[in-house]
Amino acid sequence: MALLRTALVATLGLALAGTVVAQTRVDRTLSVPATGAPAIVAPHAAVIAPPPQNTLPPPPAPRGPSGSYAADAMGATILAKNADYETTFSISTPVPPGATISNVSWRYGLSEKPVGFEAVLCWNNRQRCWNVTNNASGSTGAFNGKDAAQPFTLHYRVKGGSQLGPPARGEMNQVIVTYQLPG
Repeated sequence: MALLRTALVATLGLALAGTVVAQTRVDRTLSVPATGAPAIVAPHAAVIAPPPQNTLPPPPAPRGPSGSYAADAMGATILAKNADYETTFSISTPVPPGATISNVSWRYGLSEKPVGFEAVLCWNNRQRCWNVTNNASGSTGAFNGKDAAQPFTLHYRVKGGSQLGPPARGEMNQVIVTYQLPG
């Protein structure tokens, strides 16, 4: 039994040594000589360090002061195809001058989404818009860096040539704007 254990340890030792040599050749060889034998560029084996243990991610970068506001507005009822509908979100609390957007979240609702429905969330009279057709709620950084004191609007329509069918009743919509204060 002891002889078998010794043979096994010796075999594993050779296999591990062969792995280190093979690893060295893979790590250190840039080309194969014409004779077909791999060349070892460095005479010593490559040192493979174990992965770091229990390393914590770096702390988040310090951010300046921030604020936010939420605006709610009832969505329009869609009565016809190929007509534009708009929901305007009024800013009810003053936003400090120089505040810039760091995130925008939205939520809109309809009694049902008709075939051909499209929706975009826009900032400052459509100067920048984000397609929200497929997401009735979510958040985005697409408006980051823009003036937080400018209003948002939600624009929607139903494209198509046939009749709409029953009207799609608008439900309560909301936008939440998070911003960074200057300084």
